[in-house]
Amino acid sequence: MKNVLICGAGMSATDLISYMLKHAEEYDWEVTVGDILVETAKRKIAGHPRGKAVYFDCYDAEIMERYIKDADILISLLPPGMHAAAAKIALQYNAHVVTASYASEEMIAMHEEAKEKGLTFLNELGADPGIDHMNGMRSIDRIREKGGELLAFTSYCGSLVAPESNDNPWGYKFTWSPMNVVTAGSAGACYYKKGDFRCIPYHRLFTNPKVIAVPGFREFEAYENRDSAAYRKKYNLNEIPTLIRATLRYPGFCDGWNMFIQLGLTANNYNIEGSENMTYRQWVESYLPDDDSSPENKLADLLQIERGGALHKQLLWTELLSDRPINRVNGTPAEILLDLLLDKLKFNQGDTDMLVFYERLEYKLKGELYEHLSYLVTKGIDHWHTAISRTVGLPAAIGAKLILNGAIKTPGVLFPWTKEVYDPILDELEELGIAYASHDNKIEHSQYE
Repeated sequence: MKNVLICGAGMSATDLISYMLKHAEEYDWEVTVGDILVETAKRKIAGHPRGKAVYFDCYDAEIMERYIKDADILISLLPPGMHAAAAKIALQYNAHVVTASYASEEMIAMHEEAKEKGLTFLNELGADPGIDHMNGMRSIDRIREKGGELLAFTSYCGSLVAPESNDNPWGYKFTWSPMNVVTAGSAGACYYKKGDFRCIPYHRLFTNPKVIAVPGFREFEAYENRDSAAYRKKYNLNEIPTLIRATLRYPGFCDGWNMFIQLGLTANNYNIEGSENMTYRQWVESYLPDDDSSPENKLADLLQIERGGALHKQLLWTELLSDRPINRVNGTPAEILLDLLLDKLKFNQGDTDMLVFYERLEYKLKGELYEHLSYLVTKGIDHWHTAISRTVGLPAAIGAKLILNGAIKTPGVLFPWTKEVYDPILDELEELGIAYASHDNKIEHSQYE
């Protein structure tokens, strides 16, 4: 019998847990689900005879070791900064590891030791990062196999509320890690365009979103995502002139979110002393000019937006200037804002979420210029089996199965941009209804001329 330990039973874990339990009898697995909220883990196991729920606190080393030492594979949906800590224990006790998050330098540093022990630590196996990597590399490899010369690679992904559930001025609701949403982009972004290395600092990241039209669906806006430049090397595209990875949102989101950034409300590097004694109105007023006009007018004037206009209304809709009390004790601005938005942008019972993936590649073949378009729109099944749960959890689950069954044999710290990983996972995702449409068109000119 193989012991599978799933760390984290939150919003992204539902379909991962369901998949592992569904196949537990077939492959003789015992599945332990650990979470700080044991009742959540129990609810998602739903009485399955092969499942067990346990209290798991990733900030308690003793508890982590207690459960990881008996695991054959650890599937980590922990906070991003805790994957490496869990992986170190897995390394000590000879367990494989799968994560759905970006690999840290600390994780990458375990490569040689994991390789020596014959362990596979498979990272970035969720939606973004994950499905985007796998489909992107499949497209790149297929173009190369027919002799194409790649000139541009652009990849976009967005976790969104479905149009039928889009009932607020932000076009957004929380369907995955809320704090990650609040602090998204705080490190800025960099990428390559027409051979030039480009950087966008955080305070400008949301100011000029691109318009992206997904064929047969609708238009979105996009802002550049983190360090795209690093993927030149990771995807073996060292000489490609243009490489951009970006995040999709509904039109209007970026201008609105930029207001939070300009006000300083997304900062997570200092605390507001005595925040629990303030209202949201008092807190926001502390950021505004000290003059006699109303906070509503000062807010508009400081941000240089029209008083009573669409952006002003969008901002005031959040109740930033309400007398709602702040409950967070000595919170950071990001934490205080998060508590408010968790209520205002709540993913409610009956809501449906949606994942949108879009990639566009340009390449030359036999002296002619082509574009390759590949796109995927998938919606959640219900409130628990959301699109984000399916697109994050299922790739990780399939990857774990392939490791346990010996289909993925490469040891060390691994990523999903090799055929050994991406072909079987993308093929099974297609069987589960998560599949890209794609086509190639001959074009006269590059978009980047």
